[in-house]
Amino acid sequence: MDNNITFILDLLSAGVIASLVAGIFSLVIAVKNNKRLVELEKSKQKFTVNQERYKGLKEAYAELLNVLPEEKLLGHIIINFPSQKIRENGLSGAYEVAEMNMKTMYSHFQRHGYLLSDDEQKEIVKLIEVIDTITKSIIDMSSDLQVNDAENDKNEDALVDKVHKKILERILKVAEFEETYYNLFKNNLSKLSK
Repeated sequence: MDNNITFILDLLSAGVIASLVAGIFSLVIAVKNNKRLVELEKSKQKFTVNQERYKGLKEAYAELLNVLPEEKLLGHIIINFPSQKIRENGLSGAYEVAEMNMKTMYSHFQRHGYLLSDDEQKEIVKLIEVIDTITKSIIDMSSDLQVNDAENDKNEDALVDKVHKKILERILKVAEFEETYYNLFKNNLSKLSK
C-alpha cells in the first residue's frame, strides 16, 4: 500500500510540476503578448495623432495660401517682378506690403501655431521679436527726427539714412519670416504625408 501511495504522490507531483511549468510559460507568453499589444496601441495612437496633425496642417496651410498667396509674399514680389505699388512708392510701398503681410501671418500664427513643434514655434517667435525690435528702433529714430531742429541738418541726414537702413532691414526680416513660416508648413506636411 505504501508503494501505491508513493506512486500516486509521484504522479501527482509530476502533474503539479508540469502544470507549474506550463503556467510559467503561459505567463511569459502573456507578458510578451501584452507588450506587443501595448506597442501596437501606441503605434495606433501615434498614427491617429499624426493623422489629425496632418489634417490640421493641411487646413491651416490652405487657409494661409488663401489669405496670402505665394505671389503676394514680399520676397516673391521683390525678386520676380516689382509690383506697381512698390515701383511708385519706393521704400514706403515695400514697407506697407511688409506690414500687411506681417499682420496677416502673425494672425495666422496665433490661430495655427500650435500645429508646429515647440522648436519651430520658438523659431517663429524669435523672428517676430527681431522684427518688433527693428520696428521699435524705427519708431524711436523717427521720433528723434521730428524732435530734431533745423540746425542739425547733417545729423538729420545721418538719422534719415539710419531709418532707411532699418526699414530695409525690417523688410528683409519680414521676407525671411514669410519664407520660414511657409516652409515650416510645407516641410511638416511633407514629413507627415510619407
